[in-house]
Amino acid sequence: MITIPFSNEIVALLGILILLSALYMQGQSFVDPTIRAILVQSFLISALFAILSIQSGSIELFYLAVLTAVMRGVTVPRIMLYQVRKFKHSLRETGTGQRIPSFMLIGVIMIIIGYALFRTILAPFIPNSQVSVPFSLLFLGFLLIISRRNALVQMTGYVEEENAILYAGALIAPTIPLLIEFAVVLDIFGVVIIGVILSAQRDVFHTLEPADLEQLRG
Repeated sequence: MITIPFSNEIVALLGILILLSALYMQGQSFVDPTIRAILVQSFLISALFAILSIQSGSIELFYLAVLTAVMRGVTVPRIMLYQVRKFKHSLRETGTGQRIPSFMLIGVIMIIIGYALFRTILAPFIPNSQVSVPFSLLFLGFLLIISRRNALVQMTGYVEEENAILYAGALIAPTIPLLIEFAVVLDIFGVVIIGVILSAQRDVFHTLEPADLEQLRG
């Protein structure tokens, strides 16, 4: 076990940056910057896992940090960016421009609600107050999934949900090997969904938004 100076402060700062990246994603109507934001968020979480690994001496967290960087920081975003390039233009979600300020405001409210729920319900059972960050991140990922219609943006919401679950698991039970296996399953499942389902939707319908399919009905 190695003592890192100001480790708690660094972990708290990374938590703030992770939440800011989630809010940034809520404020985007273009697909490309949303995907790049989830890339940055995944690397931030990977750095946080690495710090926790050094601090606790847990080799499992080190493996989780590497897995997060490789899969959700590199592999999954590259697959999604490849989907964007296939359209040969910058994808923008239809009908979201006017609602972006509302999404940002709702995102802030979700963070406040998530923190309040954690303090009220979970704090007596989970003494680590830093768990409130992934708990709020879980709400933001869910909001991104239900509020957007573009399939790629919804997939970034799925990745954000995965980040939140593993983030919380690393803070609550960092030495459980099952956490690594769970991360592998989620990553493989995410790659399969993105690589197969989105490709099929693009090739058949030439769109990634259900709203466009409604317009094609004539």
